[in-house]
Amino acid sequence: MMHHRRIGRADVFNITELIGPTHDPAMLYPALPADDFARLVPALQPAHYAAGNGRLIVGFQIWVVRLGDEVILVDTGIGNHKPRGLPRFNRLNTLVSAWLAAAGAAPEQVTQVVMTHLHGDHVGGNTLADGEGWKPAFPNARYLAPRAEFDFWKPRWQAAKGVGETEALTDSVMPLLEQGRLEFYDDGASFAPSLTAQAAPGHTPGMMRLNLDSDGVRGVFCADIFHSVLQILRPDINTAIDVLQDEAKLTRRAFLDEVADTGTLIMPCHFGEPHCGTVERHGEGFTFRPEGA
Repeated sequence: MMHHRRIGRADVFNITELIGPTHDPAMLYPALPADDFARLVPALQPAHYAAGNGRLIVGFQIWVVRLGDEVILVDTGIGNHKPRGLPRFNRLNTLVSAWLAAAGAAPEQVTQVVMTHLHGDHVGGNTLADGEGWKPAFPNARYLAPRAEFDFWKPRWQAAKGVGETEALTDSVMPLLEQGRLEFYDDGASFAPSLTAQAAPGHTPGMMRLNLDSDGVRGVFCADIFHSVLQILRPDINTAIDVLQDEAKLTRRAFLDEVADTGTLIMPCHFGEPHCGTVERHGEGFTFRPEGA
């Protein structure tokens, strides 16, 4: 599935690798009382919550930015044919490669792969099987990862021997390092004249957001600052998998204060249809307006 929009001079596509009513709200947001969640349901339906099975609808996005001569992927998703401990991620076989080609981001066309953080659902498409090893899926691209993020996860990967939450580093990140293809970037890095990195710690210690400012139009690839619209309505609520819980709340609130009522298009990785939109103030809180609404 593919969607397209223009942000200034940039063509921006999102490729939906996987989507469905998958997550129990009580599991993902354990600090949110059931009564509070029930009050949010009308604002979440139908795109972000499925009453039929009582699950949050979670999507997995790969973002494509075509700007001048640059074809930039913002994260590469779960990836095909990768062995994974989570059954719904295990050995996927999707049409992502065809959808990327339709967006003008076929493997040979991609010039940069920019990872916002190193969770497996954001880096799995970095590589392809090559005999008993792994090769870059985008042969002409620079692969860029946040330096602070890599420094955090590498010792955990070494200690776990590639099992559990660091499993994707084994086949999707470390082969790039071994082959001299992995570069690191820091807060403020620029990937194109209109696309820059900004630290957004909390969900993981080294997570970055990417700010796109082109011809007076603004969009932000905000990674996993949010996993659901629920966290715009209740920015005080973290997911169970946020590594730095206090920092995650601070980053989320500051981001909402920054973008609210500005028309900035926010482009998270996990929202349901249409996967992006704008933020507006509502009393002392915030609401989400889906793109096109």
